[in-house]
Amino acid sequence: MKRTLPFITTLLIQSTLPIYGVDLPTPITPHSCESIYSPHPHFRWKRESDVKIDDIHQIQIARDESFERLVCDDRLEVVSRFVPVNSLSPAKYWWRVRRGEGDWSQAAPFKVQAPEHAFAIHAGSDAETVARVLQNAATHCPARVDFEPGDYRLAAKDGKSLVTLVKAHDLIIDGHGARLTLAGTLLVLNDCQRVTLAHFTITADRPGHTLVRVVKKDPANEQLIVKPEPGYDPDVPRYFDMTGSGGSFLGCMDSKYHGRYIPGGGISARTVKIQPAKDEPETFVFSPVKAATLDLFPIGAVAVATSYHWQWIQMNRTEECTFNDVTVTDLPGAFCGGSNNSARSYLACKVKPRTPQDYFGGHAATGSGRIGEWIEGCQFECLPDDGPAEQSFRQTIKGVYEMDTVVLSGTAIREGDRVALVNGRTGRGVSTLARSVKAGSVQLDRPFGELAAAIGYDPSGDLKNVFLYCDAPSNEDFVYRRNRTVGGRAHGVKFNGTRAWIADNHFENINGNAVLAGYTSEVSGHGARDVVVSGNSIVRCGWTPINVWSTSGLGGNIRIRNNRITETRDAAIAIKGCDGVSISGNTFLSSTPPAQGAWITAEKTRNVVTSGNTYPGDVPELKTASPSK
Repeated sequence: MKRTLPFITTLLIQSTLPIYGVDLPTPITPHSCESIYSPHPHFRWKRESDVKIDDIHQIQIARDESFERLVCDDRLEVVSRFVPVNSLSPAKYWWRVRRGEGDWSQAAPFKVQAPEHAFAIHAGSDAETVARVLQNAATHCPARVDFEPGDYRLAAKDGKSLVTLVKAHDLIIDGHGARLTLAGTLLVLNDCQRVTLAHFTITADRPGHTLVRVVKKDPANEQLIVKPEPGYDPDVPRYFDMTGSGGSFLGCMDSKYHGRYIPGGGISARTVKIQPAKDEPETFVFSPVKAATLDLFPIGAVAVATSYHWQWIQMNRTEECTFNDVTVTDLPGAFCGGSNNSARSYLACKVKPRTPQDYFGGHAATGSGRIGEWIEGCQFECLPDDGPAEQSFRQTIKGVYEMDTVVLSGTAIREGDRVALVNGRTGRGVSTLARSVKAGSVQLDRPFGELAAAIGYDPSGDLKNVFLYCDAPSNEDFVYRRNRTVGGRAHGVKFNGTRAWIADNHFENINGNAVLAGYTSEVSGHGARDVVVSGNSIVRCGWTPINVWSTSGLGGNIRIRNNRITETRDAAIAIKGCDGVSISGNTFLSSTPPAQGAWITAEKTRNVVTSGNTYPGDVPELKTASPSK
């Protein structure tokens, strides 16, 4: 079945295989005869000038020049890079890439080497010893640090971080299964390159949450009364406190579906207070809680209380840093904090509860780099917030001079970048290029007054609500593949930027939407372009499990295909403010019809094409509103 909107531009689809010219993908890194130290090298190639979003690239890595002893053979969509989940042991290798069934690129030999300098941390070492060894290794890079298997209890003296490494490179920190119990952040990496952390289990000295049970409700006085569950921290106020935290809430759990929060059944420490109940020991009262919210906290239900604090590791301005086989359990903060990190990878990592019956695993992380994150083979269980979220660079404009030059608050934009000027009040945006960048100012390739008029902004007014975003590269070549998320209070994976592949994942029991290709939240961004969302299995997730939204109207060129979406609230897929969206080969099933009256909704969107989707025929496939002007 195929549907097109009346205002859709006709798409031509060739039935024959594509014919490529002489423009072949060209290996960039590892370059020919390069020696590298990372066990998970980052492979990149130069994109062909005529490459399309639907083109597939095949990469091969072998132990011989004839490629008979393959160690990796993979096919990739959208992106022009690759990170292997399985580590490459020290040896000589060759790699090559091709588009479709076309000719292979020239094979590039490279060598994975073991670092010359090696350092050991013995089981049971204290915090000072661990910090000293890590600092010493960082001054002798390339290097590796090997923890002996065992248990370590580590706390920083200043209560902030155990150690800070600056400009370390080609450093491998291998836990060999070590279990770290932390009181505060273990490690801060600033301006580092190619740091690998592998084979650790991380937990906190005090859990990231406590569990309570609803024992009474008093709608007249707007009160919710709870008791701590046996075996959990009875100091409930400690977990419901905004002081020094990034957020604190109480969320009621759905007893039927593991890890799922009851939609709307939550209260925040921003608006609600907690105090001990009078004459009732080990009982606490939350107030004021409105009657509508109280209705979503059944008597006898369990609820998670948590306050967002520190992350176990923080990275700032890093490149090609990798987590491999790291398990994080019941931490009060993000898997990794920091900002402006390019090409970070999470490979076969886990965020999970202390026991399979528990309700809180811990947090994922936020990404914001020129090159996006590579997240593959990971498991996220019982998240109290969003899964991985990719934010675009937003720059505040401090002034305008010489008609086309803006003065910025930051330095994330470089010459040649595609940028967007966005009206913060209306969300409208216009795209342009950064012609030159110098000393905190950016010369645009069009007059500022012309750009301002396009977004409905008076250039003679103040600049408080006008922002400049870096759109490309921004989280470029983001990959989220073969991951599993079960249980979550917010969304599954969120992307802003250019070029993303979100494929072959499983999402289940998530309050928010499973996939957001374009989203807004504070400084997050204004949309996404060149995104493929394919082969995902989505069960009981959000209002519209796949959501594509561009507030600026600049998002688009999106492919949503071969996904299976089971149980929906409003619709299975929602599109808003985009240009060029193909939705094909998906399967929609639900025990209740979508509240929007269609499986797919499209609002203020141009060039939407649907084909080959399977769904119960009693509900229409597509519901549309007016296109963008």
